[in-house]
Amino acid sequence: MPEYDLAYAATLVTVTFCALMFSVLAIFFWREKRLRRGSVFALFTLVCAAAFLTNLLLTVAPGPATVALDLVRGMLPPLLVHLVSQGAKSGVRYGVRRGFYGVSAAAAIALGLDDAGLVSIPFSELLPAVMLAAASALGLILLSVPDRRQQAWYRVLLCLTGAAAVAGMLYRSPVTELAPDYLLLGFFCTTLYYQERLVFFDLLIKRGLFFCFALVALTEFLVLSDSPDPLAAALLLTPLWLLAPWADRRLGHIVDRVFLRRRYSPAGAERLFTGELQAASAEDDLRLRAERSLAAIFQARAEVRFAAGTPTQRDDPQAMVADLRQSGWAAVDARRSGIPFMSDDRRLFHSLAGTLAVVLENVRFREQQHRHQEREEQLRLLASRAELKALRAQINPHFLFNALNAIAGLIPSQPELADQTIEWLAQVFRYTLRKSESEWVRLDEEVEFVTAYLRVEQARFGERLAIEVAVDPEAAAVPVPAVCIQPLVENALRHGVSSLEGRGEVRLAVAVDGEMVKIEVSDNGPGFPRGFTLASSPGHALRNIAERLRGYYGEMGQLCWESSADCTRVRLQIPFEAAAETDGRGKRDSYPNRRR
Repeated sequence: MPEYDLAYAATLVTVTFCALMFSVLAIFFWREKRLRRGSVFALFTLVCAAAFLTNLLLTVAPGPATVALDLVRGMLPPLLVHLVSQGAKSGVRYGVRRGFYGVSAAAAIALGLDDAGLVSIPFSELLPAVMLAAASALGLILLSVPDRRQQAWYRVLLCLTGAAAVAGMLYRSPVTELAPDYLLLGFFCTTLYYQERLVFFDLLIKRGLFFCFALVALTEFLVLSDSPDPLAAALLLTPLWLLAPWADRRLGHIVDRVFLRRRYSPAGAERLFTGELQAASAEDDLRLRAERSLAAIFQARAEVRFAAGTPTQRDDPQAMVADLRQSGWAAVDARRSGIPFMSDDRRLFHSLAGTLAVVLENVRFREQQHRHQEREEQLRLLASRAELKALRAQINPHFLFNALNAIAGLIPSQPELADQTIEWLAQVFRYTLRKSESEWVRLDEEVEFVTAYLRVEQARFGERLAIEVAVDPEAAAVPVPAVCIQPLVENALRHGVSSLEGRGEVRLAVAVDGEMVKIEVSDNGPGFPRGFTLASSPGHALRNIAERLRGYYGEMGQLCWESSADCTRVRLQIPFEAAAETDGRGKRDSYPNRRR
């Protein structure tokens, strides 16, 4: 392939990429209403987009496009001066800048009329270089931006632009003609880095690196396609096209990790943060876990307080602060590396703060219930109505939290299952409210409650959980102590199914065996640890149930279990007649024995 064809193709691809990039950024600024608010950088971006689009039109309509290009380029020198002197809001500098706008507009119109053949201006070909040199000199005089490093870069670029403009007036060549354009791109990149760093990395660096990769591949294709065997050239380039998606992802990952210090994606950060918080056992533990997780996610010191007060970081514009629903606040300091937090970082931080507020409410509720339970255990009123309410409140507070998360995840993909899960969840809580004044319930009502509980958990676990409920109809009307089966099912899920990598199974079976009613809950989890006893149990559920059975039935009520490598069974055994005739304290129950 001839060298000029290759250079033309590469230039055309570059101009097309720049036109697309500037157009996308100009649309972004328009949606953000920055163009309507008079942002000079937004206007500079719009003019650059128009310049590159007009360059593309030169291949279709050279005459009108040349005049349009003169008018567009004529606006770049005054915009350049305005860009580097944004700190000058009034006074002489402001007036000089406005006057230069008028001079540049007049020069652009004159050059356009000259190219259209309507007037003849001597040395018109030197006019763009003269205006650019004047803009460079004026920019050095009026230079005023807050950031010192940005100011230093502007000073270097202005000197180079002035030198390139003077060289273009003295000696015309492709280098002197293209150098000012690339230096203007340098001004754009510098401003974008210091004012819109997120856009700089996401649009310019990520897409720019991938564009360079694609440009190399295209150049190689143009060279190889001129070979004697075009098919062989296409086959040689196939790996490059196949690697393109992978290269795009890897480049984006490198930019996020190296330049933006992002160790986790937003979804990964949410999973890490939520998983860490759910393991908290108390407020202090929750606070430490939240600080540790936020510090790991944002690579900066984090502070969390569950009390009223004002964080010191609130006066730091680089820090992030969020209120926890009047329960305290969370804050992340500015990074020591100087890399600011982008808008995506702030959105993620406020989302995590909302999650922390919800978990804090759950932990406080759980601590309150735990204190209530300890008080009830000390008073030893396990057979009283107050003890029964405490047992009902022992339903894991995470059950509601996990159920709501599962429903939220089902709404987009399985709305019907989400609606049904809401009904099951309502049935669980209706049961606990309706039976709050009763110590005894019918066995079939207790089974319906447990079945609804299992259905909600099945919606959360999905295909990982299989459930089975089998009840002897003869035992349906037998009165049983309220909430005596649900803790067994909860243990099967928490210590059995949750520990499995594969499919879990939970089975509830109720049968009448002679004068006894047997209620069995089984699962295929790892089972009890070796040497397990009720005294060594870390929880209270099994001990509470065993003590209630002894209080109601004496030695006739039993709680037993069997455990193997792949199956665990926990069985409640109560006398059929006693369950129907007494409440365990010598009183007749409201449910008569309906066995015939």
